[in-house]
Amino acid sequence: MNQYKIKDIINSSFNYKLFLDNLSSKTGSIKKVLYPFLLQFVFFACIIIFGIWGVNKTWHSLTDLNIFKVSPYTFTFHTPSWVTERFADDIKHVAALNEQYSMYENNLTQRIANVYGGVVLIRKVDSIKKTFPNKLNIKLVLRKPAVIVRNGNYTYLVDDECVLLPKEYYTLQNAEYDTPFIQSNKLARLPLYGSEWNDKGIKAGIDVVKFLRANNIHNIFKILAVDVSNVCKRRFTGKSDIVLWTENNTQIRWGCSSLCNEPNELSNEEKLQNLLSIAKTEGTNLKQMEYVDVRWKKPSGKRWAKVNNIIEER
Repeated sequence: MNQYKIKDIINSSFNYKLFLDNLSSKTGSIKKVLYPFLLQFVFFACIIIFGIWGVNKTWHSLTDLNIFKVSPYTFTFHTPSWVTERFADDIKHVAALNEQYSMYENNLTQRIANVYGGVVLIRKVDSIKKTFPNKLNIKLVLRKPAVIVRNGNYTYLVDDECVLLPKEYYTLQNAEYDTPFIQSNKLARLPLYGSEWNDKGIKAGIDVVKFLRANNIHNIFKILAVDVSNVCKRRFTGKSDIVLWTENNTQIRWGCSSLCNEPNELSNEEKLQNLLSIAKTEGTNLKQMEYVDVRWKKPSGKRWAKVNNIIEER
């Protein structure tokens, strides 16, 4: 019995060895088939890698040529008449801009738009488009002064969003925004250039100035200034929040602007009708009047004492 077991073990060992020999033989034949294929694969992979490297190198060499370079120093801007020459020069020398850009740089237009979007004088970047080989078409929306603000001997420029602007970039003698100006003997703290001036008086003044200009009232009545010193103080002093001053030194007591939302306050249109009704008898120059008050349903006024000491109610 034990002899048979020994023979079985010997037979099993012998069969295992035969199996290994067969496996080794088959592996050798497989290698003979795979080696040429692997060599071909490695060869073509090298060709593709070097081809990609060569194309990439050639591309970078070509795009690095000066013909595809654009420099902010060469930008030209068609600026409006109310902007000084200094603006056209400084806008090309913004510190955050590089001296030179490749037209093929990634996100080139967005990068330049981000730089110009942070410039105080620019409200927004309307568009930037590439024009190959080396031009950029840039459209900027500039911040335009809406009115001049005066406080004693100091003058400031703000746009229609009440954003403070640097005066050196704008022509101050400009009919579009130098008359009527806003005046006040007390202003909120000055903000940084490019930031909103959080002053209720100035905001109310801008609202009235826009209304006057839209109806050409400032020219008809020769209004030089809009005084906002008493804005939001009427409830304590009884004075008119806003007073318009003409070139003949006549006060037009205008009351609150539409921004104040005061109850029972007449609209700007109603106040204008009151002013026109007085002008029918006194003329648009109002030179005989010390003041006219258009805040109420029934407008009133007072002539200069040297002309007539009687207070006339209208």
